[in-house]
Amino acid sequence: MMKQKAQEKFVILYDTAKKCLLIVDHLFADFERATLQAEDSMKVEADTSIVTEIYISTLGLIDYFHRFHEIVSAMTLIRKDQLELKALGKALAPVKECRNYLQHMRGDLMKNEPIDYPILGGITWIHEGRNYILLSNQPTQNFSLPGIVYDTFENKYLCKYQLVVGGHEIRIDTIYGEIKSFWAWLEKPVVIEPSHIKDYVWGKPMIMYSEFRKT
Repeated sequence: MMKQKAQEKFVILYDTAKKCLLIVDHLFADFERATLQAEDSMKVEADTSIVTEIYISTLGLIDYFHRFHEIVSAMTLIRKDQLELKALGKALAPVKECRNYLQHMRGDLMKNEPIDYPILGGITWIHEGRNYILLSNQPTQNFSLPGIVYDTFENKYLCKYQLVVGGHEIRIDTIYGEIKSFWAWLEKPVVIEPSHIKDYVWGKPMIMYSEFRKT
């Protein structure tokens, strides 16, 4: 097998990272829209799919935050000691821990200890000065969840959106901003041919199908 050129591999990973980021954008927009809807209790009671959408988009963001970092970390033309890449890794360290918990929660759930936390986590957000908290319902309700920390020196909340699950606190909007900043740094000096690969769009999708036919 011929060894793949570093430049060719970079282009493939660049395009894949871009697609991950487009998915992140979509999930983040879904999350923002659903949390705004969730502030109307009557609307949520009439349509509980709003809550489902919040959890789908939140847990999807955890997956794709992590996936984006895995892909850019594998890029051949980025030095592993690059300050921007190291800063991204530091910012995403809580995401990796959270994702590991979600993938391997069976170990915690099988312990002979009471489950005094929401298994699917709690989601908190700030809107117009109010701190909303969404908890996943469980038959027993003997648990609590921290809200978003308020910085009394800066007179502001530390973030706008937060997921707390398995003891992990993920500041969703902060991490989203870190990823977008990293991408702005990465894509600016990059020159790729054909140039349309750099366009911040998905591009023409490849959809195929197969079927068996009896003759």
